[in-house]
Amino acid sequence: MRPPSVPLSLAGLASATASLPLALAALSAPPQEYVNTAIARTIELGGLTTQVTTQYNIKALSDVSVNAADSGAGRKGNGARAGEYWLALAEEDGLEPAYWEVSIGGKKVEGVRLLDESPPTAAVPLGKMKKDDVITLSLTHVLTHTSSPLPAEIEQKDQQYLQWNSNSTYVDSWYETDVERVKIRAPHPSILSYATVPDTYTRDNTITKSGGTLTLGPFHSVPRTLGPDSKVAQQSFSVHYETKDPVIGVKKLRRAAEVSHWGANLNIQDEIELVNMGPKLKGHFSRLAHQQSRFHGSYPAQILRELTIKLPATAHSPYYYDTIGNVSTSHFRPGSVPAQKAKSSKVRTSPRVVDGNLELRPRYPLLGGWNYSFTVGWDTPLQDVLKVDAKDGKKVLAVPFLTGLSDVVVDDAEVKIILPEGASAVQIYTPFPVDSIEHSIHKTYLDTTGRHAITLKKARCTSRHDQDVYVTYHYPLSAQLQKPIAVGSLVASLFILGMALRRVNYSIDKKQTIVVE
Repeated sequence: MRPPSVPLSLAGLASATASLPLALAALSAPPQEYVNTAIARTIELGGLTTQVTTQYNIKALSDVSVNAADSGAGRKGNGARAGEYWLALAEEDGLEPAYWEVSIGGKKVEGVRLLDESPPTAAVPLGKMKKDDVITLSLTHVLTHTSSPLPAEIEQKDQQYLQWNSNSTYVDSWYETDVERVKIRAPHPSILSYATVPDTYTRDNTITKSGGTLTLGPFHSVPRTLGPDSKVAQQSFSVHYETKDPVIGVKKLRRAAEVSHWGANLNIQDEIELVNMGPKLKGHFSRLAHQQSRFHGSYPAQILRELTIKLPATAHSPYYYDTIGNVSTSHFRPGSVPAQKAKSSKVRTSPRVVDGNLELRPRYPLLGGWNYSFTVGWDTPLQDVLKVDAKDGKKVLAVPFLTGLSDVVVDDAEVKIILPEGASAVQIYTPFPVDSIEHSIHKTYLDTTGRHAITLKKARCTSRHDQDVYVTYHYPLSAQLQKPIAVGSLVASLFILGMALRRVNYSIDKKQTIVVE
């Protein structure tokens, strides 16, 4: 088992791009080797996250060759290179998306460079193309905190509405576009209002509404919107829509993953600071009104009553407590793994793996602006997450970076992986850029030299970051015997100390022997 090769040089790019002023114009532009024959963008509105999928049909205007010297260059840098397509990643506040991925033909593109441009831009290698060749490229990215409550305060029984804001109407591009269309899908058909679109590049309707879907365009013959000579004036766009789900966010998440080879176990414990980021409660909370809603089975959308966390299929022994103590209003539904098929058996077993569910109910209903801090943890058999590389004998450990919740943003995530005592030659591979990676020594009971610990930090995490982090390390037999030798030495020392203490006379007065002559 080989961990995926993931570059670590992208760590911290989000903070670096955040420092760029929004008004900073791009000082360079790529050569106009391509034209967008069609762009189709779909925007899925939610609570705190916005899922955006954009498909580009790209045509080469001339024969495009690739310089061999450029193919092995690094992932960061400036300047255009042959065979690269400049792709604008985001338009919101000049920040890099919380998560983004570029794919061609359903396969993720490798070798993407990030450029020091505004907005953040990726240089995607398309390879050699002949004139009039067409290739289809897909960009998937997730934006966070693009919707805000409107109104900001509501009564306990009122419906909640959010307003999504974007500072652009057209799809930002470094190249000219023949035709483009933008679809915006709200989670509920109830859309109160939306902004207008200029008819500069339209031929028919500017906006078409069908249920909870808005279609902008199609726009025809759109010039490039980015570059020093761009003449397209972007216009902001907003949608005021209703949502039937609580708007939940996580301020802080502190995950500790501790590996035990002697116990053949991986323990994961999360400390979570949850907050309802929907409209704040106007007035006081009414327990009577809440019980009436429970009786009628129609709870207000802004109230969070329970939370479901998906666990691995083999997870067991979950626990859940908050600052007061253990919380009993939880229910664990264990997962299932199909049994291994015996060689002599002719019976087919289902290959489907069912994940476990941990249903949590806080001590009190969570309304807009309310916080709730709690701790949740579980155990996983080590054999399910640890493999041995047959070539060099290294241990390969897969640790989930976080347990993703649908439409929930983790503003500040910290994952600490604690390896067994004696682990050496530690290397870590992350499937996405992180803000920082720190190595330290963690000491607990019966430790001598301490355990190697790795701390990963990242801001603005979404359910897309529910991926495995791979750690490789050496763990020889001498290291495995370090713990029992330490325990045996401690027990032997206590035994020898007890024997020595039994030979000590603790009496205050010494007995005197009188000799009579």
